[in-house]
Amino acid sequence: MAEKEYFIDDRIIIPDEIKRMSKEECRAEITRLEAEAAEKKRNIEKKKTITT
Repeated sequence: MAEKEYFIDDRIIIPDEIKRMSKEECRAEITRLEAEAAEKKRNIEKKKTITT
């Protein structure tokens, strides 16, 4: 079995807009993005179910 390789990219640039967010705004944005990702995942699962 091949070993997995993990790379950490430390060249990420955080936009000033995000840096200026309060903790509450960050939490709200994270919650929104998690909900959006969950919806996309559900849609992908629906497509898989329909095609199989």
